[in-house]
Amino acid sequence: MSSSSNGTASVESLAEVFRCFICMEKLRDARLCPHCSKLCCYPCIRRWLTDQRQQCPHCRATLRLHDLVNCRWAEEVTSQLDSLKVSEMCKQKREEKDKCEVHREKLSVFCSSCSKCICHQCALFNGSHAGHNFLQLDDVYQANISAVNEHIGQLKRRHVELICLIQDVERNVESVKAAKDERLRETRNAMHVMQAKLDEQLKIKLDALNGKLGIEKRNV
Repeated sequence: MSSSSNGTASVESLAEVFRCFICMEKLRDARLCPHCSKLCCYPCIRRWLTDQRQQCPHCRATLRLHDLVNCRWAEEVTSQLDSLKVSEMCKQKREEKDKCEVHREKLSVFCSSCSKCICHQCALFNGSHAGHNFLQLDDVYQANISAVNEHIGQLKRRHVELICLIQDVERNVESVKAAKDERLRETRNAMHVMQAKLDEQLKIKLDALNGKLGIEKRNV
């Protein structure tokens, strides 16, 4: 029996302990008999003690509702057991996928000629693989893991290079922006100076023209 089957059987056996001994279903609002320590649902034992007789249906000891021990932790255990059962089922399905469909043996050989995982019986006795090249599946797996890790390393190094390039581009953009702002300030300053000179020259010419007009008016 496989380890997965043993694990499933162990979980099932433990789950039986945490079933109501009256309805045989999963515990609801669990109570414990103080005489025999058997677990049961509160609705089940309440109905029994009310409709039948005031004694434990398992050990037949005298029992009243107030004698029952409230076991809130039991529901937490049953929830954990449900999760374990789901996990074991998923594990079992994964193991089934790793078995040869013909011989139900573990896939342990890689046929490089077919690029297919097979069991050792397929490699030895299946005529469709006659003359093919075989490798240990574990060796192929480790080689693929090494190749994947190498690619991951290359991608990480490339990622670092790209980050450095992006940082360089950002610095260049900031430098160009700063240079543009400086040129803009210089151009504005030059325009202000030129405008001031033009205004000064215009003022001088206007003063000269006004003086000339004044002289002509006096001569007339």
